[in-house]
Amino acid sequence: MLMQESTTGGFERLQEHVGHGAFHDSGERFDPPKCHHNTRVAIIKRITDWISGLNEDTRRALIMWLYGAAGAGKSAIAQTIAEILDDQHFVLASFFFWRNDSQRGTSKMLVTTLAYQLAVKLPLVFRERLGLAFENDPLITKRSLEAQFKTLVREPLLELLHSGFSTNNHIVVIIDGLDECEDPQVQARIVDLSFSLLHSRDIPLKIFIASRPEINISSSFDRKPFSTLARIALDDGYQSEEDIRHFLADKFNEIKTQHPLRSYIPVGWPAKDSLDTLVRKSSGQFIYASTVVKYVASLHHQPTHRLEVVLGIQLPKAGDSPFAELDALYRHILMGVEDVTLILQVIGCVVLHPLHHYYSSVTFIEAFLSLVPGDVIGCVVLHPLHHYYSSVTFIEAFLSLVPGDVQLLMQNIGSLISVENHPYHPNGAVLTVRLLHASLKDYLLDPSRSKDFFLDRIKMHTHYAELCLAHMMELPVLQSNLSRRPFMGMSHMF
Repeated sequence: MLMQESTTGGFERLQEHVGHGAFHDSGERFDPPKCHHNTRVAIIKRITDWISGLNEDTRRALIMWLYGAAGAGKSAIAQTIAEILDDQHFVLASFFFWRNDSQRGTSKMLVTTLAYQLAVKLPLVFRERLGLAFENDPLITKRSLEAQFKTLVREPLLELLHSGFSTNNHIVVIIDGLDECEDPQVQARIVDLSFSLLHSRDIPLKIFIASRPEINISSSFDRKPFSTLARIALDDGYQSEEDIRHFLADKFNEIKTQHPLRSYIPVGWPAKDSLDTLVRKSSGQFIYASTVVKYVASLHHQPTHRLEVVLGIQLPKAGDSPFAELDALYRHILMGVEDVTLILQVIGCVVLHPLHHYYSSVTFIEAFLSLVPGDVIGCVVLHPLHHYYSSVTFIEAFLSLVPGDVQLLMQNIGSLISVENHPYHPNGAVLTVRLLHASLKDYLLDPSRSKDFFLDRIKMHTHYAELCLAHMMELPVLQSNLSRRPFMGMSHMF
């Protein structure tokens, strides 16, 4: 009887350290983002097949990592998976990180929150072992994450198995938004600990982790054995554009049938080209489409007018912020990186295309200085590439950076920018910088939205002109030609 009281006391102590707002079904997360009906079908099937052991390629993997750009819909997928597993009566524990919440923005309550959820759903043996752990060590929550995982998850599960417990399905832990955990080093530690927890393959547990591909997290996953890990890149391979088009079409139909001012909405609204523009601006990231729908669907405004504001046909009213949610995301990411000024210069080379703007001036200079066509462009290794791509070689030469600097810089902003081989270049080996969000350009070029991150076109192009002149002055053939001509100010050459 004394043991029963002690165990109960320990379990009550555990509850004091539970971040209940991190549950997938928490009241604090009421109406959380989830996948729209008939979207993300292939990716959800792949995840659920992995959990059920139905996919031969991922059957031995005990951990799955879903990663993608900021706003790509990772949390919606994690939420949908959690609800599916709940409906199918899986034993499930979840932790949805969120940087703006004291309980969910750090790892302090991660293990205790997961352990509590398992204790509620598993047989009493697990709860009793958990309670004893708190009785034996009342300060267990002050110990390392390693110690907490061992004492509050692994050992109670082993005790449960030794008691004769068995299950046809794996117990599932979902950790969403790992990149939202405030300490990047802790993010990597959580990945490492997840693998350590399952290293012996002696507990029926699978862990699903969703995050942006931040450098600490990616590096930690890259060091793990292939056989234990399954990866899913949330990219164009999963028909995200088609899903976004379907989502937008459904939501606009809802507005046309349910909005209080629906009688003022034309039958053919929105026009096909408007829908095409929204899909293109989304760049495969659901956050843009979701932000647009929330803004347009406002019950206190004309939907047709609000869509025109989004499309840039009408100006927003004073104090109106059509992309407030998106702007907050961009700002948070940019504020969290070092060398943001240099990063913005690199992004400026992508969105403002200095090659395209100065090509006519370069042609004139080559003729004026009797250079071979292409000499000036070649001196800084300029490559006219696909829209929203820019050659890493060009950027590093143009900005006088050391080879490799661009990749190092972009590691810190991988959820918005990708460094990759250009998919359409005939060579196939040209490393380029690509914007993952087409709407990032709109944000950076609008001072009312980006504020101190604003890319001023005039200042940037003035800077580009200065860089062009500086590079051209370094050309031996240019110096030779100048020595044979009367000097004239460089400003007269434009």
